[in-house]
Amino acid sequence: MARHAEIAGGGIAGLGLGMMLARRGWTVRVHERSPGIREIGSGISLRNNCVEVFEHYGVFPRLAPHGTMLKGEKHFDRRGRFLQLRSMAGHHRTFVMPRQTLVDVMAAVARESGAEIVTNSLIEAAEPAGALVDENGRRYPADLAVAADGVRSRTRASLPIGARFEEYPTMVNRWLLEGQAFSEDYTQFEIWSGDRRVGVMPCGTGSYIYTVMPATDEGACRMPLDVENWTAAFPKLRALFTALNAAEGSQVIYPLVTAPRWSTGRVALVGDAAHGMPPTLGQGVGLSMINCHALAEVVTQSENIAQALETWESNVRFLSDATRRWAIRYDRFTRHWPHALRIFRPQVIRAVGRIKMLNERMRIADRGLALTNFNLQRP
Repeated sequence: MARHAEIAGGGIAGLGLGMMLARRGWTVRVHERSPGIREIGSGISLRNNCVEVFEHYGVFPRLAPHGTMLKGEKHFDRRGRFLQLRSMAGHHRTFVMPRQTLVDVMAAVARESGAEIVTNSLIEAAEPAGALVDENGRRYPADLAVAADGVRSRTRASLPIGARFEEYPTMVNRWLLEGQAFSEDYTQFEIWSGDRRVGVMPCGTGSYIYTVMPATDEGACRMPLDVENWTAAFPKLRALFTALNAAEGSQVIYPLVTAPRWSTGRVALVGDAAHGMPPTLGQGVGLSMINCHALAEVVTQSENIAQALETWESNVRFLSDATRRWAIRYDRFTRHWPHALRIFRPQVIRAVGRIKMLNERMRIADRGLALTNFNLQRP
């Protein structure tokens, strides 16, 4: 008899795991609290580890026409002076695409693989014995129950694992503009001014733009974007800010999830519910996909789900924990640089860009499952 999985959350992690388990012969039901499958945001960066997983499952060819594979990343100061260049080749590949297109494709692939997706289904809790419970008290027994319902996971909060969520004091605004009037072919560029950053990258036929600033900077956080406020910090970008002011954007405060354990009994946490972190290294989706692949592998091969979950976490968690630490450090570097020492920051940025060992350690997750006891050889 096929094993059964109940998954709370129809986002990227929930849909990805649903597809992976279904392809291994599991029956799968994914619960999405909203009326439809949709993603908040504009563009999204898929790092090499994520691209490897999508290639392995044959999903990437369906994504490729909708995005851009970057070749490099450039950093500049507010006056346009060059600070740093980073190659995005090899295991640092980065593919940029619209977020909504990604979840649309993943939902289609999950259904085609045999997973059931139920909308308007709000899961309130999980039981370690193996069940999800919805807002009406209905139980959904399973061999494997999964919390994939994001940084503010209700499912995670119901479990006795000591997990918590907090808001980090940094805000990011995101837009997806039509055309590429402001982006550069195959290259992401980021401009720094004090404790603010502006990023621009090609995203298929459009451009993905983000602004990052301290959450206490009211003028910078204002939406629609305050053109004069931002132009004062970045004098060369008035035309961009004018376009952003007229466009619809999204705003998110940086999340930070602390989860001492990723499982209890036959319940597992995946995606942001397990490792939500500041998006400074763009690894939220990549970590979700490699962790979900490893989870699908180990639970399928083991008769004891609870033991399998312990094995899974002990073998893959170090990548997420290391990336989380570096993501926090990077955010502090951009947001807490002492005002008295601001003249030295450009030199520090240039120096950091030249230290290959430091960059490899910071982006350890880019190498994906090659650093773990799991691999991508089995179909």
